[in-house]
Amino acid sequence: MSLLEEIGDAARREGATSVSRVTLRVGRHSGVSRDALLFAWELARADTVAEHAELTIEDIPLAVYCATCDDERAPVQGGGLVCATCGNASPSVVRGRELELVSMEIAP
Repeated sequence: MSLLEEIGDAARREGATSVSRVTLRVGRHSGVSRDALLFAWELARADTVAEHAELTIEDIPLAVYCATCDDERAPVQGGGLVCATCGNASPSVVRGRELELVSMEIAP
């Protein structure tokens, strides 16, 4: 199901005729370009309940689980999935790959 189909279905379930704002959570390593998403939004929302909706994007940084530190950490910048605190490999990504519909504001 596409994002706009999901928005349309949710709006219909709530009895809404239009959506004024959509908030997405996009991980920096989700493979989704913020600029491309904003450009596509302008085109794709035409003739949908979200035709006039503003798109808000929450950027989520990459975080890995470090077994050595037993905690979530930001990885080394440009160094792959390596804990910035202890320097050990940390291949378990816990945040930064998501693409989620967080919220939407609807009008009756």
